[in-house]
Amino acid sequence: MKIVKNLTVTVLAISFSFAGIGFHMATNYSDMDEATIGVDTSYGVTYSLNSGTSVGYDSKLGMLMYFAAPAGSTLRVGWTPGVGAANGTAGNFATSTSMGIGYTWWSGGDGLKTSLTTNFDYVMAPGATDAAATQETNSTNLSVVVGFGF
Repeated sequence: MKIVKNLTVTVLAISFSFAGIGFHMATNYSDMDEATIGVDTSYGVTYSLNSGTSVGYDSKLGMLMYFAAPAGSTLRVGWTPGVGAANGTAGNFATSTSMGIGYTWWSGGDGLKTSLTTNFDYVMAPGATDAAATQETNSTNLSVVVGFGF
């Protein structure tokens, strides 16, 4: 059994070392329909599964799946788990899902690849229905992303 475990760990480590791994930092603009626009920073990581599909995590939008779309764009589908009572009140964020599209405007580099991307996501949190909820049930998120990858 120890041989199987060691072999599994070795195969996973080798596959991750040769996988397309990317890291990013984003400036997120939300509440764009309000008088005061919310501005946040988020960080994340992305693992390429194949030439048209990636999986990743963003500190604002949670787990994301990326799919190649026409004209060089990217379809993004995300999920963020609920926190605390998950009712949308302060500190108790409801589970949310997101769907969006992204476009990479510039990319370059050979060893450490760099990119500049813009994403627009529609975020849905249908559980944020408490009377004292501070989380919106439907919102948008525009992000400008600087990415680094291998």
